[in-house]
Amino acid sequence: MAMQCLSSKTTTTTTAFAARRRQTTAKRQLRVRAGEGETDGNVKFANNKPEFEAVSAAAGSGLVAVQISTKTCGPCKMIYPTFVGLSQELPKVTFVKIMGDTDLESRALMKEWGVRVVPLFLLFRNGERVGEWSGAKADILKENVLAACNADEK
Repeated sequence: MAMQCLSSKTTTTTTAFAARRRQTTAKRQLRVRAGEGETDGNVKFANNKPEFEAVSAAAGSGLVAVQISTKTCGPCKMIYPTFVGLSQELPKVTFVKIMGDTDLESRALMKEWGVRVVPLFLLFRNGERVGEWSGAKADILKENVLAACNADEK
């Protein structure tokens, strides 16, 4: 009889734990998906060098802001809605998201650029890198992009 009681206690405890875990996971998903229901704004996607070069060429002499992420990067997911918001605030700046772990071509690009941490942000003008930083702080993202904008792009 003691075994039966222990078994039912364990089942109850396990069920309660699983319910709390589902609630916690649901809360995390809501925070991570802060932009749920919204679009990707003016963000373009490029996952290899030819795609990035095409987007960069289309930008001409304009500023190109790049966010490099991976599929499993939590901070990347949290900062992305800010990146999207900036793309809507600054329509004359080209915003590009690159997923560095999509395939062999994207991994080769990350190796060529020397990417060691994500999220990594790069700024390009006329095909030349003019800025680089890492981290998921929204105020630093906005400050750095605005500092690199010329008067026409703001």
